[in-house]
Amino acid sequence: MGYSTVGKEEVKVDAKAKVTGQARYVDDMYVRNMLVGKVLRSPYAHAEIVNIDTSKAEALDGVEAVLTYEDTPKIPFNFAGFPPSEAAILIEDQYIFSDKARFVGDPIAGVAAVDEETAKKALELIEVEYKELPIILDSKEALEEKEVLIHTDQKGPQEHIDGNICGKIPAVIGDVEEGFEDADYIFEDTYETQKVFQASMEPCGVAIAEVGLNDRIKITTSTQMPHLVRKITAQALGMRIRDIQIIKPFIGGGFGSRLGIVNEPIAAILAKVTRKPVKVAYDREESFFTESRHPTTITLKTGVKEDGTFTARQMEVLVDTGAYVTHGPSLTAVLTGWFLAMYKTPNLKSEGRTVHTNTPPAGAFRGYGNPQVAFAVESQVDKIAEELEIDPTEMRLKNHPCKDDVWLWSKMPIESCGLEECMEKGMKAINWEEKRNREKDTGTKRRGVGLGYMMHVSGAVPELHENSSANVKINEDGSVNLTYACSDLGTGSATALSQICAETLGVKFEDVVITQDADTDVAGFEIGSHASRQIYAGGYAVEQAALEAREGLLKMASKMMDCEPDELETKDGYVFKKEDPKERTSIEDVSYEAHFGEHGHQIMGAASTEPPGNPPVYAVQFVEVEVDIETGKVDVIDFVAAHDAGTMIHPPSVEGQIEGAVQQGVGFALTEQMQYNDKGEPLNANFSDYKVLTSVDMPNIHPIVVEAASETGAFGAKSIGESGLVPSAPAIANAIYDAVGIRVKELPITPERLLEALKEKEESN
Repeated sequence: MGYSTVGKEEVKVDAKAKVTGQARYVDDMYVRNMLVGKVLRSPYAHAEIVNIDTSKAEALDGVEAVLTYEDTPKIPFNFAGFPPSEAAILIEDQYIFSDKARFVGDPIAGVAAVDEETAKKALELIEVEYKELPIILDSKEALEEKEVLIHTDQKGPQEHIDGNICGKIPAVIGDVEEGFEDADYIFEDTYETQKVFQASMEPCGVAIAEVGLNDRIKITTSTQMPHLVRKITAQALGMRIRDIQIIKPFIGGGFGSRLGIVNEPIAAILAKVTRKPVKVAYDREESFFTESRHPTTITLKTGVKEDGTFTARQMEVLVDTGAYVTHGPSLTAVLTGWFLAMYKTPNLKSEGRTVHTNTPPAGAFRGYGNPQVAFAVESQVDKIAEELEIDPTEMRLKNHPCKDDVWLWSKMPIESCGLEECMEKGMKAINWEEKRNREKDTGTKRRGVGLGYMMHVSGAVPELHENSSANVKINEDGSVNLTYACSDLGTGSATALSQICAETLGVKFEDVVITQDADTDVAGFEIGSHASRQIYAGGYAVEQAALEAREGLLKMASKMMDCEPDELETKDGYVFKKEDPKERTSIEDVSYEAHFGEHGHQIMGAASTEPPGNPPVYAVQFVEVEVDIETGKVDVIDFVAAHDAGTMIHPPSVEGQIEGAVQQGVGFALTEQMQYNDKGEPLNANFSDYKVLTSVDMPNIHPIVVEAASETGAFGAKSIGESGLVPSAPAIANAIYDAVGIRVKELPITPERLLEALKEKEESN
């Protein structure tokens, strides 16, 4: 029998609510007597706070609270939403309001007032005396600087902290020196990637806090991880976890920007002090002060045999985490894993260091270190392939880890591999052979093709705990309620999880109602939406809960049909005998009998579990570009994204994830970069100057999905959420080289940067 709903193009469960405006985001909500919370931010990148006078603000009519570091719990915490584990290096260096300004925009004080105008006026009345300190904006300077320290009292593993260094991540496999001695060729290159912003539709940092019964605080917030936000907020306020309730409504995109807390403790402390509901909603400019992708400097040394096999690979990476640690060292560790695991190599070495600068903190962003590594490694691999006169496609196929190999990232055997099929279909779609071997253009506009390859995870096991919980209950009419704590960020996961539930139970897709507003008081513990884990890890929990409910369903039906439960099957809303499918009864009738018959009960299932594996996904992206050598402008003409995503549960969501990620990948490659002047002041904290590509800027995108089913995921599912942007930048950079013979090693590849490189090439010839 084929699937009834898995793999089908079902209408997304939240589609109607969103297109009609019924879906409410946090900033759409209003609570009776709600106050407006606003944050006073430092105008300096690095300064001691000598004195704060809040008396004038407190005296302003309509102001109900003015709070600073001195008025709030002095409990250090880390914004990053990670569960406790060896791989999560959670150095605690943040407070609700800062004790010292460490970047322009650092929260110094907060106010709560009856309306926005009054709150803004109150901020103007707060008088702060600062003592400016020397600033560090460059990560290389931060690495060497010992006199100017951005932090002096961080709480965490001390072996990671040294001056402005807050993370040291070494890794060694084999003997790289021996590997380099065995090599026929050695290549050394340095690559740089920039600080980029997640740019979600809904500005990051919108929360409403209310004090309820027994002084519990309810926070409605746009978060990717309700349970971990509950934990961190409780820590920041010096409260018990039981005293915090988190509600997650509809979210206008995440991309990692909500992977931990943003301003929930600020809203909570203002509500606690005023005893009234408080909404703190960052505007677009303020959201640029939250978190971003980590800038990196990556130096690679690679030894290779004449036949294209690697003998040794070495990386030194410098990661700029900004003013606060947040994800920094943990990301550096994960980034190291991406490097180690990309290609089969007997000898590997990596040295990762994470440093502070006086810039807004970096955090999680779709891909979590993989886009940075892929740009460096895939750019160099193309260079190696050219030197060895090996086709770039052959170079990848020769060296990638494949099925049954132990993947170094997860240290688990690879369950399935669709890279070969992705490569074959991608080459055909881009017309690789013909375009790669065509005669080079000689005019002012020159075309080239390139590719980039990647592997990514379906969760964070075994590096992090991957708990997911799901509850399934069958109602008296045969419909089903599915409760899951972190269902959707706009990715389509709520639809896919509903399909998994429906297919497992044997009910119709439209009969499953999934909880859209996740509530930590109701839903079981859930790590959150990160590491592309929702359909694999979350889907596994949903499947297990549905299987338990199905067991109860079959047990009840067997009594009604006078047979054993294992003689029965379910599908399309019916329970029937395997040997004689015509002998059947509806799931509605079975559930009704369970509710109101003898020994009445509701048929339910629950699961709280970690997934059994972590199957990697593969992708190869092919790009055709046109470079104008007079202006330096790069146009991406054609984009083929071939991805192995395991079984597609909801095909439109899979293709949508690829297309949306490609948009971010092209921006990462060509246009996006957060910029600061020499005082650390942001120059483009808005969508006029920060160059996010629009629909008219995008190329034709051809998503190709290969279904190499996993062995452990629900119905063979693997991940798709992050992988779409990981290989985009190197594919574009390699295509630019094919067009004009320039290897750009620093992102973004702006017209100015490319013109300069073209000029240098011309002068050297």
